[in-house]
Amino acid sequence: MRKVFAWFLPYWKHRARGLSLVVLITLVGIATRTLYPFVFKFVIDALEVDPDPQSARFWVLAILGIGLVRELSQWMLPALRYLQNTMLAMDIRLNLFGKILTFDHKFFNRFRSGDLITRLTDDIDAELKISWYACSGVMRPVEAGFTLLFSVGLMLTLNWQLTLLAVLPLPFIVWVMARTEHIQEQAYSERQRATSKTVDVLESAFSGIRIVIGYAAEQAQYRLLKKALKRRVTAEERVVYLRSLLESLSNFLNQVGVLVVIFVGGWFVIKDRMSLGDFYAFYAYLSGLAETIWTLSWFFVSTKLAEASVDRLVEMESGTPPVWGDKTDAPAGAALVLQNVSFSFQEQEMVTVAADAVSLTIKPQETVALVGPVGCGKSTLLHLAAGILPPDSGQVQLGEIPIVAFGAEARASLVGFVPQESLLFTGSVLVNVTLDREGISSTDAEAALYTAVADDEFPLDKEIHQGGVGLSGGQRARVALARALAGRPPFLVLDDVTASLDAATEGLFWQRLKAMLPDATVLVATHREATARVSDRVIWLEQGAILHEGTHEQLLVEFKNYRRLFARH
Repeated sequence: MRKVFAWFLPYWKHRARGLSLVVLITLVGIATRTLYPFVFKFVIDALEVDPDPQSARFWVLAILGIGLVRELSQWMLPALRYLQNTMLAMDIRLNLFGKILTFDHKFFNRFRSGDLITRLTDDIDAELKISWYACSGVMRPVEAGFTLLFSVGLMLTLNWQLTLLAVLPLPFIVWVMARTEHIQEQAYSERQRATSKTVDVLESAFSGIRIVIGYAAEQAQYRLLKKALKRRVTAEERVVYLRSLLESLSNFLNQVGVLVVIFVGGWFVIKDRMSLGDFYAFYAYLSGLAETIWTLSWFFVSTKLAEASVDRLVEMESGTPPVWGDKTDAPAGAALVLQNVSFSFQEQEMVTVAADAVSLTIKPQETVALVGPVGCGKSTLLHLAAGILPPDSGQVQLGEIPIVAFGAEARASLVGFVPQESLLFTGSVLVNVTLDREGISSTDAEAALYTAVADDEFPLDKEIHQGGVGLSGGQRARVALARALAGRPPFLVLDDVTASLDAATEGLFWQRLKAMLPDATVLVATHREATARVSDRVIWLEQGAILHEGTHEQLLVEFKNYRRLFARH
């Protein structure tokens, strides 16, 4: 519990004013709710034996006043708690999302996108999860605890013997909740795992919808989802059955206490050992005790459930951001240098070397093409050159300065990177090109689209759906190209960006690029001969190492694998 509270504490501090208002209204509600039966007993007693209209009138007015305040507080309290739940959920989600965006590549290798989405949505917003616990889950037991304390205290002043008899079932309710705490935690945890699996299946199917349709795998995906949903339904049913059983048992035990009060309390009234007003107040207090005991007992279970979700969010916070310096500008005419750079991917016990001590210098204004068989390490080398991946050893430099010495924003403005997969976001073409970066205007976006040969394809205000649905592969590639060009970076790192372009468009792009950025230093991976032909040098990679280099014409003559590559294309 301490760990959960410590995690919530910064968010509670941030919303201290709103939570203080919830506490104030809670105290007002407790006071009016516990006073109401106690005051009402005076009305009954005033009218029972020797009616006193004046006294009765006073107590009736008091009841009306207390009742009005009670109903007002009971109306405001759920609304205020819900508002704080929502605001705290927003704070938590924004804080986590902001952190995640700063983490390095290792974090995103550990977590699937569907799992991240589940943690940022269902773990926060679902029933009895973090959003609910942040305010309602904590304030409800506080309210129940004080209500129980005041109610039992007033019951003792009315008749201590009857109080002891009435509360006898309550410890048993607490015992049942404590004994079933582990079972409840297991049920809710299984429901969470089933929910996460459902989201994974949906995210995978929709992300790869073209593959699903292309391979006529709709029924296979349907079966996967059906299997995941069956597991989820089973988990949901277990939670519902368990909770219903415990609530019913709690209500049954409370009714035992009520029967004790009716029979014993009625006998006390008959024997004049307590007044009818005392009997009414006692019954009113007892009828609400089961709910307070249930709320208090459920608090410990809900804390365990919240702890499970908190652990999942804390696990997401365990990522580490890449270390960047504070330099902002590269020296004029700097080269892009890869100095003895190595990198490998590790999955369980299998290690794959993607870059093996690669040293390469791309001179200012030079265009260098990387070619080679599939899986030779071209994309990895480009990610290293762009500063997206940190090398295991060696370093990448802009001139004499290591790329990690630049700030993240400075690196992004100096190196325009276009990955092999043309990723587009929901929003207009303008938003996709500028990414809301400072200093990049709509005019810059138009110029970049022109260079990418996309100026006559669509207007800047055209809306693009997630992933670029509705656009051709070539259109998506050109918008992604324009994104890199819009900031006019001195270094361009391009991963097979012309693969989706026809020959005429490919040639036009290189002409326009030379016109727009004549001094740009370009490193490009390609399988296209037209791109290799316009490059100043061509590097042949195999198994993460440089095997041959030269001009396009030289390699055609000297290296048969190079000739075969373009013969296939």
